[in-house]
Amino acid sequence: MNEHNDRPIRPAEREPRFRIRAHHTDDTVTVYQAYAPGIGRAAARDGRFPSSWGRERMTWIIMPR
Repeated sequence: MNEHNDRPIRPAEREPRFRIRAHHTDDTVTVYQAYAPGIGRAAARDGRFPSSWGRERMTWIIMPR
């Protein structure tokens, strides 16, 4: 059931497993990336990614020309 009425929640109405969170202006797009706790906490604490983080796993988003 959902919070707005008494009908069951169908699978398509559930929170998606993955989603892209971003903020944009006319000039920029900022995409927010989630990391495993061991990487995210260390990066937040130290201001840089730990050695366990690998650049080769990054996804780059570029503006089409």
